[in-house]
Amino acid sequence: MRTPLLRALFWLTAGILLFAGGLTIYAMRLRSLSQKLINSASEIHSTADVERQIAILRNRRGLDFWQDSSAQNGDQTYEVRIENGLLHRLRVVPPTMLGMTIAIHDGNLRYIIVTMFAGRKPSTTSGVWVQEWFGSDSVSAFHVNDNRKPWKATVEFSSAASAAQRGKAFSLNTNCFVKLGGCKSAEEILPGVWLLTSPVSSKLDRQSYP
Repeated sequence: MRTPLLRALFWLTAGILLFAGGLTIYAMRLRSLSQKLINSASEIHSTADVERQIAILRNRRGLDFWQDSSAQNGDQTYEVRIENGLLHRLRVVPPTMLGMTIAIHDGNLRYIIVTMFAGRKPSTTSGVWVQEWFGSDSVSAFHVNDNRKPWKATVEFSSAASAAQRGKAFSLNTNCFVKLGGCKSAEEILPGVWLLTSPVSSKLDRQSYP
């Protein structure tokens, strides 16, 4: 009797360890992929950079990719997204999504948007929307919208922003993908978001969060 029981306990323990190990590897890959996506956004300064980064991102497994040449205002857009699907289906952490949108108009880079949202319900979802504008008609200042503080924040700036400001704006917290309980505020998603600049009205107020 004891031998079959010990054997069963052994295989049960081995199964649990394998499952936990698999989840750990998955979580590490999620963080790595999400950080690479953020890094790609921060390395884009021109259409040539877009072409280079898109070529890299297309070949990364685990990223969802779309291209739309019939977008609003005649923009050609690229969208890349990653979600923590397995972890949130197992209810280990809340659903978390990181996305990047790139728009090109008449062959010129128009804007980059990086978003991260975390939460199971729209009413309790936290999120940060970061948008960098390019071109002579882009915004001239660095803006943070706090109308939905502390849960959501919108950050926008022009490509003329300093390297330090730009770096802080793209410092999204990839731990949100694997953190037990998830990230529950804009501050957790983008540490220091409210200190980036004095909150002022943003031209992105009309944008809606899911």
